[in-house]
Amino acid sequence: MGSLVDGVLLVALVATSACVLPMYLKLKRLDRTQAEYGAAVAASGVALAQAGEAVRSFKDEGREVLEALSLKIDEARATLAELEASRTALQAARTDKA
Repeated sequence: MGSLVDGVLLVALVATSACVLPMYLKLKRLDRTQAEYGAAVAASGVALAQAGEAVRSFKDEGREVLEALSLKIDEARATLAELEASRTALQAARTDKA
Protein backbone atom coordinates (compact mmCIF):
# COMPACT_ATOMS: atom_id res chain seq x y z
CA MET A 1 0.00 0.00 0.00
CA GLY A 2 2.89 2.36 0.78
CA SER A 3 4.35 1.91 -2.68
CA LEU A 4 0.96 2.72 -4.23
CA VAL A 5 0.85 6.00 -2.31
CA ASP A 6 4.46 6.68 -3.31
CA GLY A 7 3.54 6.01 -6.95
CA VAL A 8 0.56 8.38 -6.78
CA LEU A 9 2.72 11.06 -5.16
CA LEU A 10 5.41 10.55 -7.79
CA VAL A 11 2.84 10.94 -10.59
CA ALA A 12 1.48 14.08 -8.88
CA LEU A 13 5.02 15.46 -8.59
CA VAL A 14 5.73 14.77 -12.27
CA ALA A 15 2.40 16.35 -13.29
CA THR A 16 3.09 19.40 -11.14
CA SER A 17 6.57 19.73 -12.61
CA ALA A 18 5.10 19.42 -16.11
CA CYS A 19 2.69 22.26 -15.32
CA VAL A 20 5.29 24.43 -13.58
CA LEU A 21 7.84 24.27 -16.41
CA PRO A 22 5.65 26.04 -19.03
CA MET A 23 4.64 28.58 -16.39
CA TYR A 24 8.32 29.20 -15.60
CA LEU A 25 9.08 29.70 -19.30
CA LYS A 26 6.16 32.14 -19.63
CA LEU A 27 7.40 34.08 -16.62
CA LYS A 28 10.89 34.30 -18.13
CA ARG A 29 9.40 35.57 -21.40
CA LEU A 30 7.27 38.08 -19.47
CA ASP A 31 10.37 39.26 -17.62
CA ARG A 32 12.20 39.84 -20.93
CA THR A 33 9.19 41.63 -22.40
CA GLN A 34 8.87 43.79 -19.30
CA ALA A 35 12.55 44.75 -19.54
CA GLU A 36 12.09 45.70 -23.21
CA TYR A 37 8.97 47.67 -22.31
CA GLY A 38 10.85 49.47 -19.54
CA ALA A 39 13.64 50.39 -21.95
CA ALA A 40 11.08 51.68 -24.47
CA VAL A 41 9.37 53.78 -21.80
CA ALA A 42 12.72 55.20 -20.69
CA ALA A 43 13.63 56.05 -24.30
CA SER A 44 10.22 57.68 -24.74
CA GLY A 45 10.82 59.76 -21.63
CA VAL A 46 14.15 60.98 -22.99
CA ALA A 47 12.57 61.78 -26.36
CA LEU A 48 9.74 63.71 -24.69
CA ALA A 49 12.22 65.69 -22.59
CA GLN A 50 14.16 66.60 -25.74
CA ALA A 51 10.95 67.57 -27.52
CA GLY A 52 9.97 69.77 -24.58
CA GLU A 53 13.35 71.48 -24.68
CA ALA A 54 12.96 72.06 -28.43
CA VAL A 55 9.51 73.60 -27.92
CA ARG A 56 10.87 75.92 -25.22
CA SER A 57 13.71 76.91 -27.52
CA PHE A 58 11.30 77.62 -30.39
CA LYS A 59 9.15 79.70 -28.05
CA ASP A 60 12.10 81.78 -26.89
CA GLU A 61 13.44 82.23 -30.42
CA GLY A 62 9.95 83.08 -31.67
CA ARG A 63 9.61 85.79 -29.04
CA GLU A 64 12.98 87.27 -30.08
CA VAL A 65 11.97 87.24 -33.75
CA LEU A 66 8.62 88.84 -32.91
CA GLU A 67 10.30 91.62 -30.96
CA ALA A 68 12.80 92.24 -33.79
CA LEU A 69 10.00 92.31 -36.36
CA SER A 70 8.02 94.72 -34.22
CA LEU A 71 10.99 97.08 -34.08
CA LYS A 72 11.48 96.85 -37.85
CA ILE A 73 7.77 97.53 -38.46
CA ASP A 74 7.96 100.61 -36.23
CA GLU A 75 11.05 101.79 -38.12
CA ALA A 76 9.29 101.21 -41.45
CA ARG A 77 6.23 103.18 -40.29
CA ALA A 78 8.45 106.06 -39.18
CA THR A 79 10.28 106.02 -42.52
CA LEU A 80 6.96 105.92 -44.37
CA ALA A 81 5.70 108.90 -42.36
CA GLU A 82 8.90 110.81 -43.20
CA LEU A 83 8.52 109.97 -46.89
CA GLU A 84 4.88 111.05 -46.85
CA ALA A 85 5.82 114.33 -45.16
CA SER A 86 8.59 114.91 -47.72
CA ARG A 87 6.19 114.18 -50.59
CA THR A 88 3.60 116.57 -49.17
CA ALA A 89 6.25 119.27 -48.71
CA LEU A 90 7.52 118.72 -52.26
CA GLN A 91 4.00 118.99 -53.69
CA ALA A 92 3.41 122.17 -51.69
CA ALA A 93 6.69 123.62 -52.96
CA ARG A 94 5.77 122.80 -56.56
CA THR A 95 2.34 124.36 -56.10
CA ASP A 96 3.89 127.54 -54.68
CA LYS A 97 6.29 127.81 -57.68
CA ALA A 98 3.51 127.36 -60.20
